[in-house]
Amino acid sequence: MANTQNYIDLVKFDYAITPVNTFDTTAATTTLQEINGNLTAPIVINDRFTFLTGITYKNISASFNPRRTEESVTGLTLKLGTNVKYNSKWSGTYMFLPKISSDLKKISNRDFQLGAAVLMKYTKTEHFNYKFGAYGNSELFGPFIVPLLGVYYLNPSEKFEAKVLLPLSVDLNYSISKGLLFGLNFNGQIRSYHLNTPVNTETDRYIVKSAKDLYTYFQYRVKNALNFQLGIGRSLGRSYRIYNEKISLGLPLVNFGDNRTQLNTNFSDSWLFKIAVFYRLKLEKNKPQ
Repeated sequence: MANTQNYIDLVKFDYAITPVNTFDTTAATTTLQEINGNLTAPIVINDRFTFLTGITYKNISASFNPRRTEESVTGLTLKLGTNVKYNSKWSGTYMFLPKISSDLKKISNRDFQLGAAVLMKYTKTEHFNYKFGAYGNSELFGPFIVPLLGVYYLNPSEKFEAKVLLPLSVDLNYSISKGLLFGLNFNGQIRSYHLNTPVNTETDRYIVKSAKDLYTYFQYRVKNALNFQLGIGRSLGRSYRIYNEKISLGLPLVNFGDNRTQLNTNFSDSWLFKIAVFYRLKLEKNKPQ
């Protein structure tokens, strides 16, 4: 049985900017910028086992409060895990995800978080598979658990591709011509970053990014491996909220024991512009078993 998604993105960098974000209670505005990097280095042990390693980098800069200057927060995540192929139908990916997540003004135990993910895949046909699993992380606001459910579909002509992993991401793309495709992408995530500098009597502050971004893009492939992507879209219900209290448990749609007081002012949704470049490696299809 062939592996449905026959490629892996080894290196990826992207930059996104929202030029004008208006705060809810004032006329002040801020520019939001994000820089992301992702390095993946799979090491094939044998036909069944692949060791997975890599690192992700995230940086966000903006004024998160109209009364303060621009601030910057950074996340560095180490990816360690394995992919196990049990038979021609079933495989599983198991990841350990320790990270540093803060403004990096100093490093303390509050800057470290521990995460893990399990994702099982059932290959239905050569062009279709199901995925299910869970992601958990020791966020600064408390334990956070995300059930995962996904599908992958590639039509027989290999022009239309759908990659869905709810509630985190949806990517639908159509190949217009050789090397050029048009796509629609949704990306939703919740991340927390430690703010080391206290403000007045507010200590142990952290900021929670809750983002739901929807954008369209054009992607162009150069020399089979190097890809460029240009996108435009809009944030939906995005927030960057500062707290210094915890909750009991967080899930994607509900928080338990949440009596926190927000310490900053929200800014509104706005248009976003994104550019990305990545190196995509084509994988050899497995022979029928």
